[in-house]
Amino acid sequence: MSEREIVQERLMEKQRMVTASKHMTHLFIITSSLIFFTLLIVWFFQKLPSLNIPTIYQVATWFILVSSALLVMSQIKIKEDEIEKAFRFAGLGLFFGLLFSALQVIGWNELIDSNLTFRNILFPFSLIHFIHVSIGLILLASVFRKIREYRVHSKSRQYAYNVFLFWHFLGMVWLFFVGLA
Repeated sequence: MSEREIVQERLMEKQRMVTASKHMTHLFIITSSLIFFTLLIVWFFQKLPSLNIPTIYQVATWFILVSSALLVMSQIKIKEDEIEKAFRFAGLGLFFGLLFSALQVIGWNELIDSNLTFRNILFPFSLIHFIHVSIGLILLASVFRKIREYRVHSKSRQYAYNVFLFWHFLGMVWLFFVGLA
C-alpha cells in the first residue's frame, strides 16, 4: 500500500467512526423517546385530576432553555475555532444544566406531597428524565474538558455536537412535558 492509500484509508475509517457516532446518538434519542412516549400514553389513558406542574418546574424550564442557548453559542464558537469562547459558553451551559437538575430534584417534594394518581405518572416521568439529564451532564462535562484541552475544534467537533444534540433533545422533552400539563 502506498502512503497515499494509507492516508485515504485512515480518513475513510475516521469518517465511518463519525457516522457511527451520529447513528448511536440518534439511536439513543429514539430509544429515550420511546420511554417518554410510553409514559405519555399511560398519562393520557389514566383518569387524572387537573395537573399542576410544580412551580419550581416552570422556573427550571428557563434554566434548561438558557443552558441549550449557551450550548448553541458554544457550538457556533467551536465551528469558528474560537475555542476560549466555546469553553466559556460550554461551562455556562453546564452550570445552568446543573441548576436545572437541582430544581428538578427540589420539585420532587411537591410531587410526593400531591395525590397518589398525580404522583404515579409525573414522579416517574421526572425521575426518568432526571436519569437522562444526569447522563447528559456527565457528557457535557466531558465536552467541557475536551474543549479545555483543545481536543474539540472546527475539524474535530462531532462528539460535542452529538452531546449537544442529546442535551437539546432533553430540553425538548422537558418543554413538551411542562407544556402538556
